[in-house]
Amino acid sequence: MPDILTTTASATAEASSRLRRFLNCYWLRPENAFWMSLRSQALDAFEFDGPAIDISCGDGVFSFLHAGGDFDCEFDVFHEVGHLDRVRDAFADMFDHTTGIYSPQVTTPPNWRMDIGTDIKPNMLLKACTLDFYESLVEHDNNQVMPFENDSFTTVHCNSAYWVANHERFMSEVARITRSGGRVLLSVKLDSMRNYNLSAHKAKLSQRWLDIIGRGRIESWPSLCDDETWKQRFKSAGLEIVSRTPFITRTHAHIWDIGLRPIAPLLVRMANNLSADTRREIKSDWIELLDELLAPLNQPSFDLFAGESDPAEVLYELTPA
Repeated sequence: MPDILTTTASATAEASSRLRRFLNCYWLRPENAFWMSLRSQALDAFEFDGPAIDISCGDGVFSFLHAGGDFDCEFDVFHEVGHLDRVRDAFADMFDHTTGIYSPQVTTPPNWRMDIGTDIKPNMLLKACTLDFYESLVEHDNNQVMPFENDSFTTVHCNSAYWVANHERFMSEVARITRSGGRVLLSVKLDSMRNYNLSAHKAKLSQRWLDIIGRGRIESWPSLCDDETWKQRFKSAGLEIVSRTPFITRTHAHIWDIGLRPIAPLLVRMANNLSADTRREIKSDWIELLDELLAPLNQPSFDLFAGESDPAEVLYELTPA
């Protein structure tokens, strides 16, 4: 079972261009932009042969960008948000909101399209619909049986498996809908994430400080586990590991742990109350600075610490056994 890691010069150049595309959409959460960019890099080794399904597609922006699509500089995911007063203490999802005016300005169409996208949040599916990237969108709770026939898909993609409480049913359903010889691409966080934060310093920082930084993230990942447990889950579901690609290191995770998450609602409110010209100018300067700051981090093996450690996120390529 080989580990896949691409580090060629051409891949580095492509990674830089990709990072800017993700920053354009996620500039007020740059830690998410570089994480998604690295996740996209890992997926580059694989074709999304159809029929293909994007499980937990959300607003579709990640997969759209991964497929080579791009947006005008006027667009970003923060234009159409809500619940900003409930994000910090109630852990509300600011992106689970739409007023019907959401209209991404596509400048470059994706190189390919997905057949199906699913998500539990109707507002996110409404946003995904505007991209014209999915042939069909289906509202679905991953804890339940999937509304698809056996052997429906050649490619099954999901980067949210660790959010699913009923992981046994979910993995069984993923195996059921995947055709013989087909491919399952799962990006999963590992419970090493529990160690790549500042919780060890609770005595000096306080629980309230950690709560503001954490915003209930790990508690919302009920299926978080170690590498060996994921492997056992795959085996129990009848899925065989073809390859394993670690792409997020402990350094990436430590940086992401804080990021701009605590002040993101305030930044969004401020940005969305600027004039269009001022917002555009600040966003452009912001991206230029972030592009330079994040460039060294924008490689899957980047790590500032000495010694070996478990990755924070891994891409598994699986196939029905």
